[in-house]
Amino acid sequence: MKVLHITAYITGGAGIAVKRLHEALLEKGMDSKILCLFALEENLTPEIYQLHQSRSFSSRVLSKLKLDKNSRLTKGLHGDYEAFTFPFSHYKVHLHPLVSQADIIHLHWISDFVDIPSFFSAVKKPMVWTAHDLNPILGGFHYEQDVYRNPSFSRAEESLKKEKHSAITAAGVHFIGSSQLTVDKIKAYLPEVGCTKIPCILDTVNFIPIDKKIAKNALNINEHVILLGTGADDLGNYRKGYWLLQKAIGKLTEAEKKRVKIISFGASKSNQGDSGNPEHLRFQPIHDKRIHSLVYSAMDYFIIPSTEETFGLTGTEALLCNTPLISSRTGGMIDYITEGKNGFLFDPMDADRLVEKIKLAITAYNEAPITDARSSILEWYKKEAPLEKHITLYENILCGNN
Repeated sequence: MKVLHITAYITGGAGIAVKRLHEALLEKGMDSKILCLFALEENLTPEIYQLHQSRSFSSRVLSKLKLDKNSRLTKGLHGDYEAFTFPFSHYKVHLHPLVSQADIIHLHWISDFVDIPSFFSAVKKPMVWTAHDLNPILGGFHYEQDVYRNPSFSRAEESLKKEKHSAITAAGVHFIGSSQLTVDKIKAYLPEVGCTKIPCILDTVNFIPIDKKIAKNALNINEHVILLGTGADDLGNYRKGYWLLQKAIGKLTEAEKKRVKIISFGASKSNQGDSGNPEHLRFQPIHDKRIHSLVYSAMDYFIIPSTEETFGLTGTEALLCNTPLISSRTGGMIDYITEGKNGFLFDPMDADRLVEKIKLAITAYNEAPITDARSSILEWYKKEAPLEKHITLYENILCGNN
């Protein structure tokens, strides 16, 4: 069985998830390849291929003059959103030899890369599509909150969604949702398509716990301080909710603020909003897993204040480093957090409830600290068996059981 993964990026959350799945399949002895649009030189292993196609002269001219289809759809529209992408592309991915060689196509984050109408009509092979965000079932937006926050885009959004849904249904695409929440949303938008819940592959080898006292000392942090951590590729991303965490920290009492310190990783343009809050130790995005494990391990709690997620890889990484979570009730956190056992949950965008959970966590730290966060995620992961579920799904679809 030859599996071809198609993704625009192999960096970022979705890219990391694709690469982990690909590597797990290879370790299982399967024929797995990745075709991507953007990659760093160090990402290109013998089984990862980068598409090299140039745009036609007419395509470049129309795009520059904003006369192409994508520009015309959003002409005059302005809003506040994370991403708005298109199911149309000048890349002829369906003509790539890896596509013809594959037995099954596994799509991932393909916006602005795969031309959905032509690809789905030309490729007559079984296709699986993992929803790393909600763009596969939406029009141009990638998360529902952006649909609601930008009503001026409604006409373009509905037009793209209608065309995309039509192509998906005709091609018989089978979806994968990495959390129950994501599966429920896929079924709500496309009740007629097949959909299977399979969590992301976790890196249980490289994310390992380090004794918290040792980790804190290594970072020159007093071991008696309660260290609250958070992190994302971009802390300025509204959806990641760093603004909500700042608001919640500001609501702590002065005595509580003196007991805690904040540590974060991720791009951050400004320190604005930190005035009067506890001391804050900042890291840029961390790419070395040994350092990442050290930072996660030093934290007493890892906070995920996201307003919307489909899975939540950072939460699993923190748990693997034996750090419990304080998380919004979204994405996979609903699935893998057991209240009081490996973390605490609060409703998204509710700063007051987040404050309550932080206070509860401080109390737990003093009276009954959570010590088995890693074993809890490993137990859940073993039961979910995502690698085996992927292989079984591939086999079933190839046998015509979609």
